[in-house]
Amino acid sequence: MVEFERTFNNAAANYEVSRPIYVKELYDAIFNYKQINSSSNVLEIGIGTGKATLPILEKRCNLIALEPGEQLEKISNEKFQKYDNFLMYNQTLQNFIYPANSFDFIYSATAFHWISEEYGYKRVYELLKGGGVFARFAYHAGQDKRRKALTLEIQELYKRYMNLKNEPKEYGEDEAKKLAQIAERYGFADTKYNLYYMTKDFTADEYMGLLKT
Repeated sequence: MVEFERTFNNAAANYEVSRPIYVKELYDAIFNYKQINSSSNVLEIGIGTGKATLPILEKRCNLIALEPGEQLEKISNEKFQKYDNFLMYNQTLQNFIYPANSFDFIYSATAFHWISEEYGYKRVYELLKGGGVFARFAYHAGQDKRRKALTLEIQELYKRYMNLKNEPKEYGEDEAKKLAQIAERYGFADTKYNLYYMTKDFTADEYMGLLKT
């Protein structure tokens, strides 16, 4: 694990409190595209504190989760210990030894960008059964559009202390389409993308906790 990645593990408690869960519409899209039930074998790459896990786990599938951070793994293990269809490995995808053609569904939530594109997509493709599905999704924080004065103040601080020159660009349709098309280079077909919008309010202390993650 490189040094920057360790910040997530070192701030595991903050990650669990400050990071939002994913919207219901995202899971609806997944389940409409791929049926997941008690006969499904599922792999989650980079579970973190399990922010994306419960809706999948409640389908009663056989879910294996990978997480290299010890503190993150501990939180997820405690959270899902009552589920007998949940198995956790304190490993990266690169260290995960498992037979090819094993999984019906593989997904990664705000974690797949830590894996090199060439290795990650090839390995996922290898692990999937014929007709299997891979879902990659992530948070992309945007500006607070309701409190413009506060947003401008925060951006000035980023510019001052992080030497940012350009105004931040909101993640949108073009970025989502380009990301989805990457999978096509590695044998995936019928690629799709969706954008979902949500808001989450923070107190000053909560926002500082979020920044630690």
